[in-house]
Amino acid sequence: MATAQSELHIEQVPVEDPAAPLLFRLVGDLDLGTVDRLRTIVGPACGTGREIMLDLSRLDFCDSTGVGTFVWLHRQAAAAGGRLLLAAPRRPVREVLKISGVDRAIPVFGRNVLAGRRPAQDRGEPAAG
Repeated sequence: MATAQSELHIEQVPVEDPAAPLLFRLVGDLDLGTVDRLRTIVGPACGTGREIMLDLSRLDFCDSTGVGTFVWLHRQAAAAGGRLLLAAPRRPVREVLKISGVDRAIPVFGRNVLAGRRPAQDRGEPAAG
């Protein structure tokens, strides 16, 4: 369970193809204490009209405020003519997306969509369950 001291690190991952979605990797916990960080960092990108992909493969926890923030980012992207995509959520996060119904509104992809989009040191990691 997340605590008041939860942390979220967000990194924009460079992509070689200018037509590819902008890619952000989330590491840690997404909850009431960290959602503002996600809004601040990814929100402006969602206003560009591009596809934005969030790599959730290292996101350990997501509560209802995190889910609400995904919906907010989705709406920001759609309003600008873009799209939000979620990629490689671990089982607990995937379950939250499914239970909340967010996976029906925001496309959720498996780890294979990240192939070739992450730095070499990240490739070959075992799939998180």
